Order: sequence, then structure tokens, then C-alpha cells
Amino acid sequence: MIIKEFSKYIQNFSADIPAVILLSRWMRERISKTHEDNVDRVMQKEIALLRNKRGFFLMFGRSDSGRKLLESLYEFALSYDNHKFSKWVHKLKASDFK
Repeated sequence: MIIKEFSKYIQNFSADIPAVILLSRWMRERISKTHEDNVDRVMQKEIALLRNKRGFFLMFGRSDSGRKLLESLYEFALSYDNHKFSKWVHKLKASDFK
């Protein structure tokens, strides 16, 4: 359910932006707003967001399931980027490297 919502989110952006960057942006948006649906509720309960004075942030799982959720979202973002790269490589021809 949560990965499906994230996949909908990244489809709205340019292919030039890495999915890991979009993941951090999406998670900050979902965690900082008031919960509207079950995805927001689960994310706010399972994932903590800490910010320092400089504006840097750290996200971590509040429990084992939260850590697993973060790991799964990160792995999905990496696999999405790998998929985009493999599609790009398959479009190349040998003559493109001259």
C-alpha cells in the first residue's frame, strides 16, 4: 500500500531526478502533514523525522517494522533507478560510443 503510493508519486516527476531524492521528499511531506489516510497514519507511527538547526534531517524506524518499511522503500527507489538506467542502456547502439 505504501510502496504503491510512492510509485504513484514518482511517476509525476522527470526521469532526471533520482528516485532516492524523491523518496526523501515524499517521506518528509507525508510525515510532516496531518494524517489524511492510512498511508500517512502508518508512516507517522512507524517513521520518525529529526531535523537539526541547519535544516538537515534524519529518518529512522521507530520499531522493527518501521526499519523494514524504510529499507523496503529505499530498495524500491534503487530498483526504480536501475530500471530507468537499463531502459536507457537498451536504447543505445554501438555507434553511439564513437
